[in-house]
Amino acid sequence: MKYSLEQVINLLLSKSEQFEVDLKRESEIEELSIKQLQCIELIVELENPTLTELSERLKITKPSTTALIDKLESWGYVTKVKSDLDKRSAHVHLTEKGESAGKLHENVHHTIAKQLCGNLTDSEKEILIVLLNKAIQSFD
Repeated sequence: MKYSLEQVINLLLSKSEQFEVDLKRESEIEELSIKQLQCIELIVELENPTLTELSERLKITKPSTTALIDKLESWGYVTKVKSDLDKRSAHVHLTEKGESAGKLHENVHHTIAKQLCGNLTDSEKEILIVLLNKAIQSFD
């Protein structure tokens, strides 16, 4: 069966969402929302960012980011550390539990990508990567 672009996107999103829900259920990160997992992922990527940096990248307000970080801190995933340069700002660091959650979430993405490319040849994978990179440029 051949799907339209909209159908393919819908299938990919729903299957990856269900896959992520199933894997979360089987691990210790079940309590975390998608936004919380995105936040943990950004903390890894940005290497201990400030709340302002997280707000900008998450595209949410600073008070929302503060509430998100406070929740993650109360659950033991992150800690806030006052900046050495500016005592008014704090950097967010992952705890051991937060690092573990980040790795589990990264594994979810890796597994989804592996399944997505399971029936593709190496050259087809390369073409897919090029096309998807070109397609996502419109999101920036």
